[in-house]
Amino acid sequence: MPKAGESFILVGYDDQAIGVTTTTAVRVVRAGDVDLQFARDEGEGFETVADWRAAHERFWAGRAITDDTLVVCEWFRLVERY
Repeated sequence: MPKAGESFILVGYDDQAIGVTTTTAVRVVRAGDVDLQFARDEGEGFETVADWRAAHERFWAGRAITDDTLVVCEWFRLVERY
């Protein structure tokens, strides 16, 4: 589980390091409680929470996602780009 203040190396598809991020905040919430701000903050162009939910249900195909499914919401900032 990520914690605020921790740093992580980002890797690309070829496993080459491409940058470093630092986690700024973490919240564990029910999928039904994900808000529009988080959906937008994710940076994938979601305009609604329903869009966010549909995309994540496709990504997690084969796993049941209900309003009560716990989701880790993480915010981070890019510290360095390689």
